[in-house]
Amino acid sequence: MAQFYSAKRRTTTRQIITVSVNDLDSFGQGVARHNGKTLFIPGLLPQENAEVAVTEDKKQYARAKVVRRLSDSPERETPRCPHFGVCGGCQQQHASVDLQQRSKSAALARLMKHDVSEVIADVPWGYRRRARLSLNYLPKTQQLQMGFRKAGSSDIVDVKQCPILVPQLEALLPKVRACLGSLQVMRHLGHVELVQATSGTLMILRHTAPLSSADREKLERFSHSEGLDLYLAPDSEILETVSGEMPWYDSNGLRLTFSPRDFIQVNAGVNQKW
Repeated sequence: MAQFYSAKRRTTTRQIITVSVNDLDSFGQGVARHNGKTLFIPGLLPQENAEVAVTEDKKQYARAKVVRRLSDSPERETPRCPHFGVCGGCQQQHASVDLQQRSKSAALARLMKHDVSEVIADVPWGYRRRARLSLNYLPKTQQLQMGFRKAGSSDIVDVKQCPILVPQLEALLPKVRACLGSLQVMRHLGHVELVQATSGTLMILRHTAPLSSADREKLERFSHSEGLDLYLAPDSEILETVSGEMPWYDSNGLRLTFSPRDFIQVNAGVNQKW
C-alpha cells in the first residue's frame, strides 16, 4: 500500500496580552504600544485597558481583538443601533460624538501637516439621506435578506433599523422589506436604493430577471401608497421611471435637479454649511 507524506498542520498559539490604549487611528481603531510595536485594536478607546488577542503580527505593527475590557473610557457610549458591531456600516457608535470629531480632525491634520481650525458638523443621528441596501434570497427559509454587508465580509446583516438614516427612510425599511419579499422575482434582486430628496422619496430597484406583470403592478401600488418615485434598473445602463417626476433638492436657496443615479452628498445638513 502506498503511503503519502502529509505535513503536520501548523498551529499558532494566539498570544493574549494586556494593553493600555492612548489614541485612535484614522479608522477609529484603538492604538496601543507593546514591546515597542504599535498595536491596532478595533472597539477600544483612549484611556481603556484590556486583555487582547493578537490576530496579526507584522514586523512594525500588530492587530488584535478584544478578549476582555478591563476599564471604560469616560467617552464610551452605548451604541444606539442594535446591529452595531456586526454591520459594517458604522465603526464608532461606541465613542462620543466629540471624541469622533476630535480624532478625525487630528487624523486629517496629520495627513495635511496643517492644523484643522474648525470641524464642520451637524446632527449626529438621522442625517443620511441615501442608502443602498443589498438583497439576498435565502432558499432554505425562502426569505429575503435586506441590509448592509457585515464588517470584513460579503455576508448581509438583515437590518431592521438604521438610526443614521433620515427618519423618512428608516420608517420605510420594514415596508420595503415586506413589499420586496412578496415579489415572484425576489430570487433575482440585487439591491434597492432609497433617496430622500426635497422633492420626495425615491426608490431604485436593481433586478436581474424580468418582472412579471403581477410584480410590476405590486411595486406600482406600493409606490403610490407610500408616495414614492419608483425606478427600475434591469442592468447598470438602463433606468426606467415607473412613477414620479425629475427629482430635486435645495442647496443654499438653489433648486438642483439630479438623476437618481447621480452622486449627491448624503449629509444634507453639513452640505449646507460649506
